[in-house]
Amino acid sequence: MQKNPETTITLIGASEKGPEDAKAMAQSIKTYLVNVFAINASRIAVEGRNEPKLPSEQPGADEQMALLHQGDRRVSVESSSPVLLMEFQSGPDAPLKPIEIVAVQEAPLDSYVSFNVDGADEAFKSWSLEIRDEKGIVQKFGPYTKETVAIPEKSILGNRPSGDFTATMVGTTKNRKTLKKDAPLHMVLWTPSENEEGMRYSVIFEFNDANAITIYEKYLTEVVTPKIPKNGTVIIHGHTDIIGDEAYNKELSLARANEVKGILEKALAKAGRRDVKFETFGFGEDQALAPFGNVLPEERFYNRTVIIDLIPEKK
Repeated sequence: MQKNPETTITLIGASEKGPEDAKAMAQSIKTYLVNVFAINASRIAVEGRNEPKLPSEQPGADEQMALLHQGDRRVSVESSSPVLLMEFQSGPDAPLKPIEIVAVQEAPLDSYVSFNVDGADEAFKSWSLEIRDEKGIVQKFGPYTKETVAIPEKSILGNRPSGDFTATMVGTTKNRKTLKKDAPLHMVLWTPSENEEGMRYSVIFEFNDANAITIYEKYLTEVVTPKIPKNGTVIIHGHTDIIGDEAYNKELSLARANEVKGILEKALAKAGRRDVKFETFGFGEDQALAPFGNVLPEERFYNRTVIIDLIPEKK
């Protein structure tokens, strides 16, 4: 707003205490913008509502109501000014420049070891892992209640380049019996290429929604797609917050990742490109892989995301 004095916004407060309390919340944000950033007060309108236009607490919801209420007590920013609607811009003066990083992920997706225990959520009260190395040293992980968990290789190997292990699944049934199963495990520590560079982008979704809003379609088409390197790989991973059923959230996160993939594929096809490889993942509410925590409503909001890594062709 400082760089574009013709722009205007509306701050829309939402509060279960009523429109007046919601409007007071919005007014406090307006006061901050006016006093700290010297934005002309006439450019900022305020409104108050009982709930947001797109509430987290949707019809039929009857679980985790406290978390849903927290997410619905907020102030949203709306604008019809095109310059503000384009959230990301390129160039040295971009207000929010895309993030460029070296070695796109400290621990990339393929450097995680996944352990799958089919039916664990029904057969076991909980289960854990005991990883024994060649010297008999045991590391313990867990307990877990879901069927699949992913553990970074580095958590097991440390600084060793490779190792042979015995992985023991220890399950506790609901009638308190203990079951064990062993499996051999050979691991090689992932190390980044010296010249591996990439770019990372992300988009945020509304609660319980798998459809990217129009602004992000423009962003993905006009900003992200041109940055995809020739013969490169696009790794897309979707996430959700912890509200709702775990299995449903996993499906929702994959749907979000595929929604983004579809938009990028369409833009690439329009540009006549068929050289890009896609990998999509849906991690649901997995807190070991979530970008943020889930304690605060703001953290849960930012976990409703899809992260896009653009990886150049390895030479």
